[in-house]
Amino acid sequence: MDFEFAPDTLVLRDMLRRFVHKEARPLESKYFTSGDIALEDHARLHKSIEQLGLWGLMVPEEYGGGGLDLLTTCVIEEELGQTFLPIDLGDVIPLLYACQGDQVTRFLEPALAGNRRAILAAREPTENHQSMLGAINPGEWSTRVTSSGDEFVLNGYKILSERPEPHDFLIVLVNMPEGTAAFLLDANSPGLNLTDGANQILSLEECRVGWEAMLSEPGKVITQIAGNANQGWIRMGARYIGISERLLEMALEHAKSWISLGSPLSMRPAIQRLLVDLNIEIERCRWLVYHAAWMVDEARTESNSFLAAQVRLATVEMLRQAVDSTTMIFAGPGPSPQTEHLRYLRGVLPRGALEMALDRARVLISSEMLDLKNHGTVEF
Repeated sequence: MDFEFAPDTLVLRDMLRRFVHKEARPLESKYFTSGDIALEDHARLHKSIEQLGLWGLMVPEEYGGGGLDLLTTCVIEEELGQTFLPIDLGDVIPLLYACQGDQVTRFLEPALAGNRRAILAAREPTENHQSMLGAINPGEWSTRVTSSGDEFVLNGYKILSERPEPHDFLIVLVNMPEGTAAFLLDANSPGLNLTDGANQILSLEECRVGWEAMLSEPGKVITQIAGNANQGWIRMGARYIGISERLLEMALEHAKSWISLGSPLSMRPAIQRLLVDLNIEIERCRWLVYHAAWMVDEARTESNSFLAAQVRLATVEMLRQAVDSTTMIFAGPGPSPQTEHLRYLRGVLPRGALEMALDRARVLISSEMLDLKNHGTVEF
């Protein structure tokens, strides 16, 4: 059994690792302070990524990208997880590959070039907007679509993961009698309003769009998303491994350098147990992710969803353990600059979201193991 990566994979990994350590990590403090990447820093990072040949690595070859296999992509994702700075390598929402006609030049090509961002508008706020997660099951959505001549009229609310800039565009998912449909809308389209708060709430009020805004056919969207969801969860598992490794690195440095009651924290058995257990958990999950990615690449499995659910369950548990263990190691002695990293993670990965991901993964795994017909639905 060969556990060695291909030489090209190792070159990409080492190149991205140097980029993350030398150019991305030094900007993290500024990012935590401002909540965004300064325009000059963003431009410099983008230029460096292009010069290194890293832009578009994970885009399919037929769209001008590197067309990496899933295993190599997971290696890249793991390195990206080593920084809390959001790094864009030119990847796009896979649903965009369904663009046709003018949609290609208006949306897909600018997104691939990094000139426009595509932001998915799928989840919906629950009653009184109290849930941070919102309604993630399409069966729970209430956004309405009505036909008016050659137009569609959209009314409802969506939760966005980030605030769009004027030049960005939205992929709005809605339910129609024929099934779930997707519409491409410019961020400044009439009838769109954004409300800031705990969530970015997108309001659609008499938003009128033509047939040319529809992406794919109603009823096919969920199938297209489901086809990419399994690989997406395996990739996310690799990203979680990188994040957990970074947290372990921070915890190790703190444990060795912080002196308490005359000796380093690292001398305490309880701290040693936390560090050792996390190290083993990360290594266990790493090989689970690599094996799942290899199985998908080699078409060695009849159920990608089962492998993806295993990865989802294991890596979410691992990430939760990493955040909790690192918090305990840092929390005792008092505040430090590294606590900003933990506050950030708890903000973008709320405990409710992690618990829900665990529950959904368990349902899918048990359904496959017990040969139950209902394996659940696609969620966002």
